[in-house]
Amino acid sequence: MQKAEFEGLLEKHGSQAWTFTVKEDPELAAQWRSLAQLPAATLGAAVWQHYQSHGFTIPGELGGANAALAHHDWLHVLGGYNVDVIGEVENAAFGAASSSVPGSTLWFLGVMAMYEGGLFDSVVAGSHPHQISSAGTPERVAHALRRGRECMQDLLAIDYFRVANQQLVDLQEAWGLKD
Repeated sequence: MQKAEFEGLLEKHGSQAWTFTVKEDPELAAQWRSLAQLPAATLGAAVWQHYQSHGFTIPGELGGANAALAHHDWLHVLGGYNVDVIGEVENAAFGAASSSVPGSTLWFLGVMAMYEGGLFDSVVAGSHPHQISSAGTPERVAHALRRGRECMQDLLAIDYFRVANQQLVDLQEAWGLKD
């Protein structure tokens, strides 16, 4: 919603505008493609590999995640969380617990409402209620919350492109993310 044109995109494309690139953004796409040029052990190269290994369309290209949603993908890489229902819950717990950004707790609660309460469907994954109460999952979510609280970097208040060229393990160590 920080973009002036968002209301028009929402009106034209509906709820897809909240999550996906519905209007091409060549500058954003070029920024994401530049990650492919970074050395293998850097954060940016790891995020690029994350997108390639999952067959994701890059932000800025039609159908790719929009910039807001794509921001959470950096956390998947930093935290080592899978791209599945439980991994999304862990990722949201991790990011929200690290952050003082307004709305960060709502992100976590929204993911909980989707994947436990079934209150609404994910536009990406559909409906998967009662996932969090399954055996072992509460402990995983609690662990992700603890890791987020112990993190020395607000993971939602950073421009990851500014640190994309740094070694992934060095950032994880500096921010207190190594278990």
